[in-house]
Amino acid sequence: METQFAEGQMVVALGLDGRVRVLAVELTGPTAEAVSRHQLGPGAAKRCAEGMVASCLLAAHVKGEERLTIDVQSKSPPFGFACDVNGDGTLRARFGPADLRDQAEFFGMISAMKSLGRQQLYRGIAEVEGQTVEGALQRFLMESQQVDSRVRLLAELDDEGAVRFAAGILVEKLPACDRDEFKSLVDEPLYDDFKGVMTSFAFGALGGQPVEVLGHSALAFRCNCSRLKVTQTLRALGRDEMQSMIDEQGGAEVTCHYCAEAYRFDVSSLQAIMATVATG
Repeated sequence: METQFAEGQMVVALGLDGRVRVLAVELTGPTAEAVSRHQLGPGAAKRCAEGMVASCLLAAHVKGEERLTIDVQSKSPPFGFACDVNGDGTLRARFGPADLRDQAEFFGMISAMKSLGRQQLYRGIAEVEGQTVEGALQRFLMESQQVDSRVRLLAELDDEGAVRFAAGILVEKLPACDRDEFKSLVDEPLYDDFKGVMTSFAFGALGGQPVEVLGHSALAFRCNCSRLKVTQTLRALGRDEMQSMIDEQGGAEVTCHYCAEAYRFDVSSLQAIMATVATG
């Protein structure tokens, strides 16, 4: 029986009498699906789940047909992570290599690009120097987006290496709240037990004060690849290349880097595609 993964959720709210903006993400289901699809080991699974939560926290302003693409390139330990979050609440992610030592801090670069179709709306880049994913996100918000904020995120695995919990919270200072007040009201409660903070928020409170929920939306792992798109790619390769696939491999298999879905084409399928390609 195929494993079913639950949807995640994003909640936007106001707290401290409208003086802070709160964004909370619960992403256990979608992160579990990404880890399962890419067959990630424990170290890679935890970093991938944290990266997906961070990407969703950054995507709060993505609406309609817009997309936010997060890319992380780490030199130490060496890994690559990419995540697309769409305005409709769908997201996809990839991580490599599948096996990574369980090291929280890393050194590298993080970039965020907001786009609408082929049009780039925004791009920000920040260096990561021995920070956790949570710390890197905090620094990125402060340096690249000039947002006075506090971030917490957490990903936990079970004994078999599957994601059992993945969530995050971002609290942004609004103009009505001065910096010293923001620090005193937010830092202590937010850096308390994280699961306790999320449980309290689920019941409508932050730092012992009520929050006003402005909206919530579902988050789901979904890739935009398809057999039709792969067919179009094969057609673009031309008849000679497809004939080589038939002669050397007895067909073709194309695997999506984002969702690990494998599309197989036997000899008859390739011959049918070849028949639609004009001879040179």
